Amino acid sequence: MYLPKEFVTQMQEILNDEAKEFFLALQNQTARPGLRVNTLKINVEEFTKLSPWPLERVLWCPEGFYYPKDARPAKHPYYHAGLFYLQEPSAMAPVTVLDPRPGEFVLDLCSAPGGKSLQIAARLKGEGLLVANDLYPDRLKALTRNIEQAGIKNAVILNETPEHLNRSFTNFFDKILIDAPCSGEGMFRKDQRAVRSWEDYPPVFCQRRQRGILEEAAKLLRPGGVLVYSTCTFNRQENEEVVNDFLQSNQDFEGLDLQKTSGLVNGTKPYTLRLWPHKIEGEGHFIAKIARKGLKAEKNIPKEASRELPELFLEFCEENLLLDISQYNFSAYGNHLFLTAKTLPSLDGLKVSRPGWFIGELKVKRFEPSQALIMALKKEQVVNQMSFSLQDHELYSYLRGQTIKVDKQNGWRGIFLDEFPLGWGKVSNLMLKNHYPKGWRMI
Repeated sequence: MYLPKEFVTQMQEILNDEAKEFFLALQNQTARPGLRVNTLKINVEEFTKLSPWPLERVLWCPEGFYYPKDARPAKHPYYHAGLFYLQEPSAMAPVTVLDPRPGEFVLDLCSAPGGKSLQIAARLKGEGLLVANDLYPDRLKALTRNIEQAGIKNAVILNETPEHLNRSFTNFFDKILIDAPCSGEGMFRKDQRAVRSWEDYPPVFCQRRQRGILEEAAKLLRPGGVLVYSTCTFNRQENEEVVNDFLQSNQDFEGLDLQKTSGLVNGTKPYTLRLWPHKIEGEGHFIAKIARKGLKAEKNIPKEASRELPELFLEFCEENLLLDISQYNFSAYGNHLFLTAKTLPSLDGLKVSRPGWFIGELKVKRFEPSQALIMALKKEQVVNQMSFSLQDHELYSYLRGQTIKVDKQNGWRGIFLDEFPLGWGKVSNLMLKNHYPKGWRMI
């Protein structure tokens, strides 16, 4: 493996006697693949019983597991049902350190493709609010799909800079995750393109951007709130130096000591952790945990106004769903309908991709339910349904987008793998028209 000379020199200075072991890990080892159980749909114990592959726990994440390198979990129906998310094991650590709790308001500032947002949402257990933001519009498609597949109802998806988020969210969030864009040294052994990118955009370039992101994001944190800053890089410029400089110039923030565990070690400060590939089975990562001093105060924030629910949607609910919608506000973006959190502040002036749970679309004289709607429902909430097991060939026909012969009355059907939702179908003349999204279909 080719490594830039400047990088080699930096690592030798940081690691001293451990440098040889570190470089051997980069040259000779490949990271083990991981998955994280989606506890919004299934608990860890139940999943380990269902898993078609042998699993080994990721020590720093209770929901995380290594799976065999020859397995193909993305080809399995359980993946389509959103029971797990494929995630590099080290990347599971920042949310574990952030420790979101049900009912909290949490921001994932640089969220795409969404692995950490999904982990946050699972910890929130459907309570509170998740704002998943990403600056780059071309990354929102993957983020949206992952949030829908995971069955998340309490997420807002935005496409904004930290500065613009201050219009609605100053002093708002209980917890913030900044998985900052970085030089990507932790990805060197996984992707040689990361080395070329490092030479084009070295640590000093990334450091300037990271400092600006942290300064602006801190304004969004309430007094008493917690912020986790993380990168997938090794150097101190993008890690300890960014956080240390921030704390020196912002006296209302303080570092929170982190305990070494499961191969994770402190960086140069007790409020930092390092994940080194020669010490753990995972790629490189840096984590820092800081808090804003003070006590949480009640905020008088302008809320999003709720609109009246359309008659076509109410008719659909009456025929097909057992759903309590009183806990939500309703909003519409064109013909697209959303159920939103009642605690959501006004999003006026922001670039909004999804203001909440996307439930469907109004078309000429009918309502068409969304994939996001069915994926977030429980089986008992769907009146008209069809359920397949892993042994049913119709399951695989459905996941491939094929039409299926059925002995059912006309109308919408929720399609399930055992008790887990997969999508919609619509029966007409004893044929189930497939509404499984084209981009999700099994190949």
